[in-house]
Amino acid sequence: MTLDEARAIYKRAEVTAGFASDEWVRLHDAEVGRPQIGARDSMTGEVQVLATVERGCAFDDEELLFNAPIFLRAVLTVAQEAFEVIRRQKREIEQLQAKKEKASLAQQCAIACGDAAFLRWLFEVHGVETTDRIHIATRVRTMLAVQSRAELDTDPAAAARWRRMYGDFKQWMKGR
Repeated sequence: MTLDEARAIYKRAEVTAGFASDEWVRLHDAEVGRPQIGARDSMTGEVQVLATVERGCAFDDEELLFNAPIFLRAVLTVAQEAFEVIRRQKREIEQLQAKKEKASLAQQCAIACGDAAFLRWLFEVHGVETTDRIHIATRVRTMLAVQSRAELDTDPAAAARWRRMYGDFKQWMKGR
Protein backbone atom coordinates (compact mmCIF):
# COMPACT_ATOMS: atom_id res chain seq x y z
CA MET A 1 0.00 0.00 0.00
CA THR A 2 1.36 3.42 -0.89
CA LEU A 3 1.23 6.42 1.40
CA ASP A 4 -1.30 8.12 -0.90
CA GLU A 5 -3.53 5.03 -0.79
CA ALA A 6 -3.21 4.92 3.00
CA ARG A 7 -4.17 8.59 3.26
CA ALA A 8 -7.29 8.04 1.16
CA ILE A 9 -8.27 5.01 3.23
CA TYR A 10 -7.54 6.91 6.45
CA LYS A 11 -10.06 9.60 5.49
CA ARG A 12 -12.69 6.94 4.72
CA ALA A 13 -11.93 5.13 8.00
CA GLU A 14 -12.29 8.38 9.95
CA VAL A 15 -15.73 9.05 8.45
CA THR A 16 -16.89 5.44 8.77
CA ALA A 17 -15.77 5.18 12.39
CA GLY A 18 -17.91 8.20 13.20
CA PHE A 19 -21.04 6.46 11.90
CA ALA A 20 -20.37 2.87 12.98
CA SER A 21 -22.02 1.38 16.03
CA ASP A 22 -20.26 2.31 19.26
CA GLU A 23 -20.33 -1.19 20.71
CA TRP A 24 -19.90 -4.57 19.09
CA VAL A 25 -20.69 -7.64 21.15
CA ARG A 26 -19.92 -11.35 20.94
CA LEU A 27 -22.89 -13.56 20.26
CA HIS A 28 -23.28 -17.25 19.67
CA ASP A 29 -25.66 -18.87 17.20
CA ALA A 30 -26.68 -21.98 19.12
CA GLU A 31 -28.43 -23.56 16.09
CA VAL A 32 -25.25 -23.74 14.00
CA GLY A 33 -22.76 -23.50 16.86
CA ARG A 34 -20.84 -20.51 15.53
CA PRO A 35 -19.82 -17.18 17.01
CA GLN A 36 -21.45 -14.03 15.76
CA ILE A 37 -20.72 -10.33 15.86
CA GLY A 38 -23.53 -8.08 16.95
CA ALA A 39 -23.96 -4.34 17.32
CA ARG A 40 -25.74 -2.83 20.28
CA ASP A 41 -28.03 0.10 19.49
CA SER A 42 -27.01 2.90 21.85
CA MET A 43 -30.58 4.22 22.08
CA THR A 44 -32.54 0.99 22.61
CA GLY A 45 -29.85 -1.41 23.82
CA GLU A 46 -31.10 -3.91 21.25
CA VAL A 47 -28.46 -6.13 19.64
CA GLN A 48 -28.52 -6.81 15.92
CA VAL A 49 -26.44 -9.56 14.32
CA LEU A 50 -23.88 -8.15 11.89
CA ALA A 51 -21.99 -11.29 10.91
CA THR A 52 -21.56 -14.96 11.64
CA VAL A 53 -18.00 -16.23 11.89
CA GLU A 54 -17.34 -19.26 9.71
CA ARG A 55 -15.82 -22.44 11.05
CA GLY A 56 -12.08 -22.54 10.55
CA CYS A 57 -11.64 -18.79 11.10
CA ALA A 58 -8.35 -18.31 12.92
CA PHE A 59 -8.62 -17.05 16.49
CA ASP A 60 -6.58 -13.90 15.73
CA ASP A 61 -8.79 -13.08 12.74
CA GLU A 62 -11.87 -13.57 14.91
CA GLU A 63 -10.39 -11.25 17.56
CA LEU A 64 -9.71 -8.62 14.91
CA LEU A 65 -13.31 -8.87 13.68
CA PHE A 66 -14.80 -8.56 17.16
CA ASN A 67 -12.52 -5.69 18.13
CA ALA A 68 -12.41 -3.80 14.82
CA PRO A 69 -14.39 -0.73 15.98
CA ILE A 70 -12.37 -0.20 19.16
CA PHE A 71 -9.07 -0.89 17.35
CA LEU A 72 -9.98 1.59 14.60
CA ARG A 73 -11.00 4.26 17.10
CA ALA A 74 -7.76 3.73 19.04
CA VAL A 75 -5.64 4.07 15.90
CA LEU A 76 -7.53 7.19 14.83
CA THR A 77 -7.12 8.73 18.30
CA VAL A 78 -3.38 8.04 18.35
CA ALA A 79 -3.01 9.36 14.78
CA GLN A 80 -4.89 12.55 15.64
CA GLU A 81 -2.61 13.14 18.62
CA ALA A 82 0.45 12.51 16.44
CA PHE A 83 -0.87 14.97 13.85
CA GLU A 84 -1.36 17.59 16.56
CA VAL A 85 2.20 17.09 17.83
CA ILE A 86 3.49 17.48 14.26
CA ARG A 87 1.44 20.66 13.77
CA ARG A 88 2.83 22.12 17.02
CA GLN A 89 6.39 21.23 16.05
CA LYS A 90 5.94 22.77 12.59
CA ARG A 91 4.70 25.99 14.21
CA GLU A 92 7.69 25.99 16.57
CA ILE A 93 10.09 25.47 13.66
CA GLU A 94 8.44 28.28 11.69
CA GLN A 95 8.74 30.58 14.72
CA LEU A 96 12.42 29.68 15.13
CA GLN A 97 13.04 30.27 11.42
CA ALA A 98 11.32 33.65 11.63
CA LYS A 99 13.38 34.49 14.70
CA LYS A 100 16.60 33.53 12.87
CA GLU A 101 15.63 35.65 9.87
CA LYS A 102 14.89 38.68 12.05
CA ALA A 103 18.10 38.26 14.03
CA SER A 104 21.09 40.45 13.30
CA LEU A 105 23.95 38.78 11.43
CA ALA A 106 25.89 38.52 14.69
CA GLN A 107 22.90 36.79 16.30
CA GLN A 108 22.49 34.52 13.26
CA CYS A 109 26.14 33.52 13.57
CA ALA A 110 25.78 32.84 17.30
CA ILE A 111 22.65 30.76 16.70
CA ALA A 112 24.37 28.83 13.90
CA CYS A 113 27.34 28.07 16.16
CA GLY A 114 24.94 26.26 18.48
CA ASP A 115 23.11 24.41 15.69
CA ALA A 116 23.99 20.70 15.38
CA ALA A 117 23.80 20.69 11.57
CA PHE A 118 26.07 23.76 11.30
CA LEU A 119 28.55 22.17 13.70
CA ARG A 120 28.54 18.99 11.63
CA TRP A 121 29.24 21.09 8.50
CA LEU A 122 32.11 22.89 10.27
CA PHE A 123 33.60 19.54 11.26
CA GLU A 124 33.06 17.66 8.00
CA VAL A 125 33.87 20.45 5.55
CA HIS A 126 36.36 22.59 7.48
CA GLY A 127 37.78 20.15 10.01
CA VAL A 128 36.77 22.36 12.93
CA GLU A 129 36.81 20.57 16.30
CA THR A 130 33.26 21.09 17.57
CA THR A 131 33.40 19.81 21.15
CA ASP A 132 34.22 23.18 22.76
CA ARG A 133 31.95 26.20 22.25
CA ILE A 134 34.76 28.70 22.84
CA HIS A 135 36.93 26.97 20.25
CA ILE A 136 34.01 26.94 17.77
CA ALA A 137 33.35 30.68 18.24
CA THR A 138 37.06 31.50 17.93
CA ARG A 139 37.48 29.37 14.80
CA VAL A 140 34.40 30.85 13.09
CA ARG A 141 35.61 34.40 13.87
CA THR A 142 38.99 33.46 12.37
CA MET A 143 37.32 32.03 9.26
CA LEU A 144 35.33 35.26 8.93
CA ALA A 145 38.41 37.43 9.64
CA VAL A 146 36.68 39.34 12.46
CA GLN A 147 37.64 40.03 16.07
CA SER A 148 34.01 39.97 17.21
CA ARG A 149 30.76 38.71 15.69
CA ALA A 150 29.43 42.25 16.19
CA GLU A 151 31.53 43.25 13.17
CA LEU A 152 29.13 41.23 11.00
CA ASP A 153 26.55 43.97 11.64
CA THR A 154 28.91 46.91 11.08
CA ASP A 155 31.40 45.81 8.40
CA PRO A 156 29.85 45.13 4.96
CA ALA A 157 32.81 42.93 3.90
CA ALA A 158 32.49 40.84 7.07
CA ALA A 159 28.72 40.60 6.52
CA ALA A 160 29.35 39.39 2.97
CA ARG A 161 31.78 36.75 4.23
CA TRP A 162 29.21 35.53 6.76
CA ARG A 163 26.45 35.38 4.13
CA ARG A 164 28.77 33.43 1.82
CA MET A 165 29.74 31.03 4.63
CA TYR A 166 26.14 30.52 5.69
CA GLY A 167 25.11 30.10 2.04
CA ASP A 168 27.76 27.40 1.62
CA PHE A 169 26.36 25.65 4.69
CA LYS A 170 22.81 25.83 3.26
CA GLN A 171 24.02 24.37 -0.05
CA TRP A 172 25.76 21.58 1.84
CA MET A 173 22.50 20.87 3.68
CA LYS A 174 20.56 20.60 0.40
CA GLY A 175 23.08 18.10 -0.92
CA ARG A 176 22.75 15.74 2.02
